[in-house]
Amino acid sequence: MPNFVFAPGCKVYIATQKHGIIDVSDDLVEGKMTRRSDGVSGFSFSLQNARRKYDGVLTPNDRVSVQMKRLKWVQVYTGYLNRVPLVTAWPRVVHLTSSCSLKRLQYWYWDSHAEASQEMVRQALTDAGKDSGVSDGGMTNVVLTILKKVVGWPESKVHIGKIPGNWFSVVEGLAKQINADLDGADEIARTLFESLGTASVGEGGGDASSLTGSYGNFNSSEQKKNAATIYSVGKGMGASSRDCIIALMTAMQESGLRNIRYGDRDSIGLFQQRPSMGWGTVEQIMNPEYSSRKFYEGLFKIKNRNSMRLTEAAQAVQRSAFPEAYAKHEKPATAMVRDLEKGGGKESSLNSKPQGTTSGLALAQLAVNFCNKHPNIPYTQKYGGTQMAILKGEPPPGLDCSSFVQAMYLRALGALYDVPRVASAQAQWCKRVSVKAALDTPGALVFKGSSISSIFHVEMSLGDGKNTIGAHRKGAKPHDVGVNPPMPPSYWDYGGFMPRIAYTTGAGGVIFDGTDGGTVTESTDPVVELVTGADAPGYNPKDPFDKLFGDNAWLPISTAENDPNYLMAQALAGPRALLNDQPLLPYLKNLFNSTMRSFSSAPNGDLIAWYPDYYGMWGTAAKMVIQPIEVQDFEVTWSDDYMVTHQFVVTSPQTTNLFDPATGTVQNSVAESVLAQMATFTTGVVTVDFPGVWKALFGMDMTEKEGKKYADWIKKRFGARPDYQQLPGLVGPKAQLFAAIFLFMRQFAYQYSASVPLTFMPELYPGMLIQIPEFNFQAYVTTVEHTFKFGKGGGFSTSVGIAAPARLTGEGNKLLGLPMAGGGA
Repeated sequence: MPNFVFAPGCKVYIATQKHGIIDVSDDLVEGKMTRRSDGVSGFSFSLQNARRKYDGVLTPNDRVSVQMKRLKWVQVYTGYLNRVPLVTAWPRVVHLTSSCSLKRLQYWYWDSHAEASQEMVRQALTDAGKDSGVSDGGMTNVVLTILKKVVGWPESKVHIGKIPGNWFSVVEGLAKQINADLDGADEIARTLFESLGTASVGEGGGDASSLTGSYGNFNSSEQKKNAATIYSVGKGMGASSRDCIIALMTAMQESGLRNIRYGDRDSIGLFQQRPSMGWGTVEQIMNPEYSSRKFYEGLFKIKNRNSMRLTEAAQAVQRSAFPEAYAKHEKPATAMVRDLEKGGGKESSLNSKPQGTTSGLALAQLAVNFCNKHPNIPYTQKYGGTQMAILKGEPPPGLDCSSFVQAMYLRALGALYDVPRVASAQAQWCKRVSVKAALDTPGALVFKGSSISSIFHVEMSLGDGKNTIGAHRKGAKPHDVGVNPPMPPSYWDYGGFMPRIAYTTGAGGVIFDGTDGGTVTESTDPVVELVTGADAPGYNPKDPFDKLFGDNAWLPISTAENDPNYLMAQALAGPRALLNDQPLLPYLKNLFNSTMRSFSSAPNGDLIAWYPDYYGMWGTAAKMVIQPIEVQDFEVTWSDDYMVTHQFVVTSPQTTNLFDPATGTVQNSVAESVLAQMATFTTGVVTVDFPGVWKALFGMDMTEKEGKKYADWIKKRFGARPDYQQLPGLVGPKAQLFAAIFLFMRQFAYQYSASVPLTFMPELYPGMLIQIPEFNFQAYVTTVEHTFKFGKGGGFSTSVGIAAPARLTGEGNKLLGLPMAGGGA
């Protein structure tokens, strides 16, 4: 007898906790399986429950495995049961549901803001190294590390495909075009903000009375004051007049000599320095004296700067995309320096007092007296930055641990100088010493945190080896080391000596004189250098996108300044530890999408991620050729419901509700002003107005003129269709751009869709291309649905959801919006 080649079938196995692996295949009645990309797939099925044999046997989260057969048996699904029969009154058909292996990530919660999470991500970026060629900024290693250490998902069960190498070279031209247009937009934004008077001015203090001349466009009192501060800080550090000219040229170009709280990416301040790149905290950089000093520190590292052109020296520090831009400011900068020199070079408030005029012992005694006088000051973090009215209050309306340090420093020296606002920044500002040295020295600081950049608490030592004083949850007062209950000295992780304080031993010998050149008798902790330039984790010096958009990590490393949830994550403990946790799957989805990848559960339960080759342009997608006899019928529709003409992506902190201990209320953690600044200067912008978008993303070979004409036709016909996405968990211009490219490309492809009913094809999978040569047709598979039913009227069938339809050749009339696959015109 002849054999039938086409013999469909389905087998289902369930691994139970008490009864081992059960084969339920013979009891299958019907079922439906839906496979999808970028989400959790599902399988629902029904079983004959003869003699109620499945009652109480199965448990949610039992592992389920499915095989299907067209020509031969293939594994198609692995997952976990969701709904199972518990008790049935009579033998009957029971219904079960399940989710694929990604259910594990869907219901696995973690706190991305927690100190341990931040350190793990930072280390993963560093471990990724700087591979040759283009890369994904270390994100593959971040995903692997999170899955392995957080979820316990074996690395061998994760498969992340590379982005096609030639994709970078094609899209590089589009990125350059976008970057050039954004530079112009940034200038407009800066001008607008300044015209509205929103540029904030720090408290730096130079005497600008010597600047009486005309200096081009830099003649306002604010600009002259900032110029005097830059000059006096430089002179106080031993800078030459030439060095000061370079510094002024730089600030003129970067900020117009205005201390602005906005800029390209996260750049702020006079020199547009970036907190994410280790220049300091937001509050530090917004202090003109601090930012000036950091610029000079970078300049002094350039040993041959005196043999360079002035603009070259400025560029060596700033690494601007426009290295010659500083040159045009040489004349006004030179004139300012000459006039300041004629005026005697009056010093700023930073150097108006000799350093080391207060001893650590006097500082500690002042703190004790203060706390004895005001024993019940509320502990609060609600005051955003350093506010002199708060610090000078008698008593202050509230202090947290770091503002307590500021308040004592202010009372001891009569000026705040450049004391940072938060504990993590204060730890980097201090002269590093061991915890023992700090606990043995009155007035020294001790810090708690797993790393120098993740410090979350600070107190002041009383010098007896164990007692400290500072603000904590029960007010500011002396107490044993630690906070409720007393902790041993091992509780503390770092020690520090503050500038301008002379620290002495019990015998009165000076061990640190308060200057940068002071000596310290004991310092066993390693020195932490600023991470800038090519030293940034995940930065690849050979990646054209890193060169174009600057050094950047792809993930935010949280601090108290850039992440409102950071402090909450460190404070939650015990029964409240999970209060700030979020599902892991959305976090990983953002990481995958920002690196141009879709993802899903593999047939065997592994996690797979791939570059979606919508039109077969890159040769990475598997293809299945379909014959007309295997197609029941289908209709491709074009809907403008999915049309996006302008895609915007803003990376923002993960938004949760934040408890304010001062007021006892819950507040939204992300200020609208922060999101507005992020949106103003985001690089996550992809629009139909960029002619290069058609060639780079869709293979449509248009000239610039044709591309513009096509874009104008779309906007005239359909109107502008902007889409704005806030993606928490990402940071950096490259992450923003790539996420925008991914979303724009996907939305454009998804305008065209169809549900194509086929004969049974269990080999089909999302991310594949189906080709029907007889119809001259190709499409990208987004979802696959298998259905089966045993018994009378039953059968097996497959239906696929498709997007991005294309013709296989360029023959015939061109259909608008359907790029030709295979290079057709």
